[in-house]
Amino acid sequence: MSDAVTAVSWLLKQAEPEARRLAAQQMVKVPARQVCDLLILALADEDWRVRKEAAVVASSIEARDEVTAALIAALDEKVNVGLRNAAVEALVAIGSSAVPATVNALQRLDADGRKLAVEILGGIPDDRSVLALTLALADDDANVRSAAAEALGSADRAGDEARSIAVNALVLVLSSDEVFLKLAALDALTRLGADLPWKTFEPFIRDPVLRRYAISAAARSDDVDALDALALATADPSRTIVREAVVAIGERLFGYPSDLAFKNEIERRVRAVPMAHERVRAFAKQSDDHRARAAAFLVLGLFGDTVDIPIFVEALIDDELLQHAERALQCFGSEAVGPLLAVARGEEPAVRASVLSLVPTLQPGPTPELHDTIVAALSDDSPEVVAAALRVLASSGNARDIAKIATFATHADLRVAAAAGAALSSLATRHAKEARKAFEGVGASSPEASIACLVIGALARVGAVQDDDLAVLDLALAHGDARARRAALDALAVVGGDAAADAITFALADEERDVQLAAIRALGVLGRTEVLTSVVAGERDPGLIAAALRALSVRDPDATFEAARPLVSSPDPSIASAAVEAIGRLGAARHRDVLFEALAHKDPEVVKVALSEISSQLDARALTHLGKCLDHESWEVRRLACELLGSHARDGVQSMLHARLEREKDPLVREALTMALSIRPSALSSHAAASPSSVASPGGEAR
Repeated sequence: MSDAVTAVSWLLKQAEPEARRLAAQQMVKVPARQVCDLLILALADEDWRVRKEAAVVASSIEARDEVTAALIAALDEKVNVGLRNAAVEALVAIGSSAVPATVNALQRLDADGRKLAVEILGGIPDDRSVLALTLALADDDANVRSAAAEALGSADRAGDEARSIAVNALVLVLSSDEVFLKLAALDALTRLGADLPWKTFEPFIRDPVLRRYAISAAARSDDVDALDALALATADPSRTIVREAVVAIGERLFGYPSDLAFKNEIERRVRAVPMAHERVRAFAKQSDDHRARAAAFLVLGLFGDTVDIPIFVEALIDDELLQHAERALQCFGSEAVGPLLAVARGEEPAVRASVLSLVPTLQPGPTPELHDTIVAALSDDSPEVVAAALRVLASSGNARDIAKIATFATHADLRVAAAAGAALSSLATRHAKEARKAFEGVGASSPEASIACLVIGALARVGAVQDDDLAVLDLALAHGDARARRAALDALAVVGGDAAADAITFALADEERDVQLAAIRALGVLGRTEVLTSVVAGERDPGLIAAALRALSVRDPDATFEAARPLVSSPDPSIASAAVEAIGRLGAARHRDVLFEALAHKDPEVVKVALSEISSQLDARALTHLGKCLDHESWEVRRLACELLGSHARDGVQSMLHARLEREKDPLVREALTMALSIRPSALSSHAAASPSSVASPGGEAR
């Protein structure tokens, strides 16, 4: 008996479940002729964690045929349900190579065993599985037939041809007298998104059990009778049927916004159905079913009753409902504006801000009343609301708003200041004469210098700059407020020219880091690559180096590479990472050798950055280097390498991952490996949560 067999056998006899789980992990080392008995023993363990581990490991054992045969035999188990279920999970994990044996087992197993075989085939995306499941629709046992119909609902994972075969087979069984078989078939057809004529489903529209599937199918049809049935279902006495109809209509409206023919036809019909409005409104108000509520918004919009507008307001700050609420309000158009603003006044700031942002999209053109409302919002106590109002004025404001907006450009809240700056710049480009007049008396040393610089930059964009503007900007670089200095730099970048470039270069020595960053960005706009190269070579601040490399890469990729290459080996991980990112952004094949060299950096963070950049082009060389990182001393690097390799289907990758899984001890890396190998990761997730090693890896690396 080999050492591996002895060790695994001994561990499986221990009272502690963790020891038995470790035994399951070690089974990949056991010789083929002895592994099956040990595997079945682990799959029959009383502890679910041991069974889960064994099911995962089964797919990594090289003796694939022997293991598959042993697992198929376990489907006959009558007493130990845990063993039987674990065998099913293991066979699904093994995948396509388990299909022939499972199909053969359908010929000899009893009804319970055949039902398990059907479950296995349903879990493996394979043409042969789908074909076998279609044959199982005629099985002698009703439960097996229903299970086969249910399993065929996943046939699309095996491809379009498999999906077509499944749909055809499922349609045939709809003529059966068996309610549960038809129920399973209809559910499977729904999951497959089968595009079938209404006459296929029409017989079930009055069936109390099957009706909900007919309603769902009606929304995929343009048949007049289907649309009538769908509209009538919105006022059905059954809440379940109403929900099906609301979801079906709402999701088609949301998924196909340009299908105006459907929208118009279904709108005309639901409006004519008594009680439909009330029933739909009830779903739009409820909060425990997001899917139905979101769909109900779209259906409620069809009725066009402004009384419903308050229902949508709260949803404007809910990420799951926002788009549906906005789309519903679009149905009302300008009629929604007044009610929306009225309701929003009593709501929290986030709602008021969202309404202000939405209102202009509902109004075909700005009106004096709406403009006054937006301007009035500038006096709101909430910075969030003020910022929203400023963003609206950026596109809808007029020349008279310039002075009002300017007062917010130096606001203490950064959101307000940024929105005001953008609005002021936008209006100044459209109303150049008025903007210049409003700030012609502002000096370069005044508190409003930053606003004047911002306006000069906007004027420069439309060619309205004057001779003395450069002098103002130059003087503003000595202003005591860093915001004024930044605004001057941004404006100088637009003005351009050697004089502007010289002034910007001088600002690289500014005491404020934000001003230095603004100077670097401005030099990039002006294309001063020689200055940026000097910054990269002489700077020690990783943030400034990264900014200079970004600015440089836009203008001169070759200079960027030459400047970044020496920094890849920097002992400072932040500087090395910035250099690796800069080279990776260049995307040139001739630079990839440097990225490969970065994988040898002593700091794991640099290696992870290099891995991410390399993964953008996963050719054979890149895969080889990623494979080497599976043995990196850092668990974080190993885990990232697993995730990146798992997204690639090239031959050999699976073998690499399987080989690493046999040796890997860290639970989080093992989880990444199982996910990459498309093995159910839930078992390893739970192990990681329960194990002390989820706090520290075997090498002592803290989580």
